[in-house]
Formats: sequence, C-alpha cells, structure tokens
Amino acid sequence: MTYAVVPVAVAVLCIWLGRRLLTAVVIFTYLSIEGLLKLLSDYDRIVHVGIDLIVLAVASAWILEAVVARRAHLPRLPWTGLIMAYVAWIVLETLNPYSPGLLPSLAAFKTHLTMIPLYFIGAAVVRSRRDVLLLFAALSAIALVPFVTALAQYAAGPQSVLDLSPRFWQNISFYHEWRPFGTSAVPGGASVFAFLATPLALLLLVAPDQRPWVRWLAGLTVALAAGTFIVSGVRQMILGCGLALLVTAALLVTRGRSRGLVGVVFVGLVGAAAYAGIQAWLTPISTENVKKYAAAPDIWRERNVVDRLLTMTKTGTYFEARQGAPAAIWYRVQRYPFGAGLGRTGSGAGAFMTVINADPRSASIEREVGWSDNFFADEIVEAGLPGVLIWTTILVGLTVGAVRLARRSRDPFTASAAAAIAGLFFTYFVISWGSQPLLANPTLAYFWLLAGVLAALRRMEAEAEPAAEAEAHLEAAAAATEP
Repeated sequence: MTYAVVPVAVAVLCIWLGRRLLTAVVIFTYLSIEGLLKLLSDYDRIVHVGIDLIVLAVASAWILEAVVARRAHLPRLPWTGLIMAYVAWIVLETLNPYSPGLLPSLAAFKTHLTMIPLYFIGAAVVRSRRDVLLLFAALSAIALVPFVTALAQYAAGPQSVLDLSPRFWQNISFYHEWRPFGTSAVPGGASVFAFLATPLALLLLVAPDQRPWVRWLAGLTVALAAGTFIVSGVRQMILGCGLALLVTAALLVTRGRSRGLVGVVFVGLVGAAAYAGIQAWLTPISTENVKKYAAAPDIWRERNVVDRLLTMTKTGTYFEARQGAPAAIWYRVQRYPFGAGLGRTGSGAGAFMTVINADPRSASIEREVGWSDNFFADEIVEAGLPGVLIWTTILVGLTVGAVRLARRSRDPFTASAAAAIAGLFFTYFVISWGSQPLLANPTLAYFWLLAGVLAALRRMEAEAEPAAEAEAHLEAAAAATEP
C-alpha cells in the first residue's frame, strides 16, 4: 500500500500546478517509473491504474474549473468529433452481447479511453514555440532515467532486480537471455522509451537556433538510447526508431534542410560506437555477473541479449516473425464484426481472467480469439470493425496533418517539430502490424500528448499567418510610397 501513495500524491501535485506545461512534465515523469512501481508493489490496484488516475484527475479538475467559469465546452481541435465518436462507441461496447462482463469491460477503458485527455491537455499547455522546445527537452531528460537504469542493471546482472519482487521473475521467466527492466514492467521495456525519445532528441539536434545545453542534452539522450536499444534486445523498437528517423529526415530534406540527414548519420555513428563499447566493456561484466547468480537459468549463461541483434542481418527474421496476422484479422472480422467484448486483450484480460473464464461461453470465446501480436487484430476483438476503422482514420489523419505542417510551415522550428511527430506517427502505423503501440503505455500516452502538441502547432501556425500577411502588406505599401 506504500507505493499507492505515489500516484495519489502526483495527482494532487498536478491538480495544484493547474494548466501549466509543468503538469504534463510531471505526468510523464511518473509514467517513466510506473512500471517499476508496479513490480515492486506486486501490481497494487492503485499503482496499476496510477497513470490513468493522474490523467483523469487532472482532466476532471480542469473540467470543473471550466464549468465554474461557465466556459465548459470542447476545444476546437482537429479530429475532436471523430475522437468523441470513438469514445461513444467504446462506451456502447459495454453492452456487447459477447461481453465477458461489466468489470472487464470497464477495466478496458484503461486501454481505450483514459489517455485521450492527454490530447486536450497537450493542446492546452503548449502555447508557443518555446513550450514545444521545453516539453521535448523535458521528455528527453525524463528518458535518461530508464536509460541509465537499464544500462546499470545489464552490467550488474540479474541480482540487481530479481531479488526485489517475485513479479520480476514472473515477467522474465520465458525470456532466453538476461535483459534489464530499466524502470519498466517488462524485460527490455526501456527500449520503448528509447524509441519515443530518440526522434524528439533528433529534433533538438537539428532545429535551428538552439542553445548549447539543448544540443548536449539531445546528444546524451541519443547516446544512452542507443545503448539501451542494444542491451534490451527488442528488435522491433530498433527498426521502428530507424524508420521514424528516416521519415523525419526525409521531410526535412523536402524543405531544403540537410540537417535531418546529418542528424540521422550522427545517430547511426553513435549507435555503432555504443555497440562496440558495450561489447567491449559492459557485456563481459554482465556475463560474469550472470554466471555468479546461482538462480540464473542455464540458458542465460549460454546466450547474451546483445548477440540477439545479429539476427537483424538475417532475412528470415523479417519473414518468419509475426506470421498469421492477415488470417487472424480476417477470421475475427468474419466472426465478430462488432467485437467480442471489451477486456479480452491487454491488461484487462490479465486482471480479470478468472471472471472471463467463469462463464463457459465467455471462456470459449476467449480461447477462440485469444491474444494476437497485432494491433488491428486485437482492436477488432475489443471494438469491432467500426472501432478499428475509427482508430485507423484518426492515426492516418493525424499523420497526414503532421506531414502537411512539416512541408508547409513558414517557421523552420514548427516544420522540424511536425516532421518528428510525423515520423513517430507513421512508425506507429507500421509497427502496429507486429505489436500494439496504441493499446498500451507508454506509447499510447505519448501518442495522445504528441497529437495535442501537433494541434497546438497547427493553431500557432494559423495565428501567425494573418500577422505575416499584414507585415507583407505593410512592406509592399512602404515600397510603393518610396520615391
């Protein structure tokens, strides 16, 4: 119960801070360590929904403030109507005749709904170019915590975490190598923060007119993120990050800015240096510490997670992984076009599996649809074809909007920020084929926050256009009056 105090205290702090950029920074600081708190507390109920409690508390406080001030209405942001349609559809899904029960359905709101307020929070707290810079710098700095923790755990070996709680053992029991947890709830989970932070750090590196401390912070983030990728062994996150960086650089090049390509080359060189350094210094230390740990499985003594990266050079890795997704999607669309009930996948299914299996019919459906390593297949199970179509439309629409802003913005910093967001959002779509970035944190929380930042960037761009036009007219009038 001691750990349950942490999210409650953070929620109170965020409400006290009010509508400030620091509120978002505090929320994501907590998110960066929530996984560790879950394991240490053996998934205490309050800790398990900690980030949801914090976001909903902030949103509720802001709504109450707006009602009191008689200005309670949804802000005019892109895609608000479709987002509300998705919310309404998910609420209606609690009445699905295939539902495993009311409790699992309500628990699934954690997967589908509770992070959506971050869209409106992000759009509200970001009001200027400086806010975007400070937010991205803060997210880069926050990511250093899981990076440093993961690298230290890798070197120290399994004894650094596995004796803290049985849940560490439970979550790593089926892995073939020792992988550090960082501050996440799963082995290798720190690589997700590396995937999210690296494109933002690239922006800080290539954006014009930045202070030296911003460049140094970005460089440090890239270096530690590269090391975290290597010791985590999550190949999809490495490939996804590379794709996001390439898309960002390509958008910047279309604006005549070669810094994007230079930044990608820099990240590649840092990654190569990190691999060589870890193989030379950290891996021998880690290997020795794994051997010393009496409880370590024998297979951990024979294999090292860093060597797993060598499989990325084999074509079979890409053709054999994540097979069967098209068949799974088609089967579920045919059998459950309107979903098989909320709470059948993700954390809700794990927490309420006893309830789900209590009814023979529900248990039969659960065995039939099971779990798929594919966002689209799992979203069909949860929300049916309407849900997956709405979600995909929102994702594609936000990505297209980010691309347009990156290509058309008059402000180089706005264009660079939009390019980084576009790179991440495009990669979300691609990796959804082999994972569920839109059904779990931290990727889901980052998605909605960055969507809010994108909306703020579009608002700032729209506000700047009349001023630019007025200035152009004044210049033209002055030129006309000159003798």
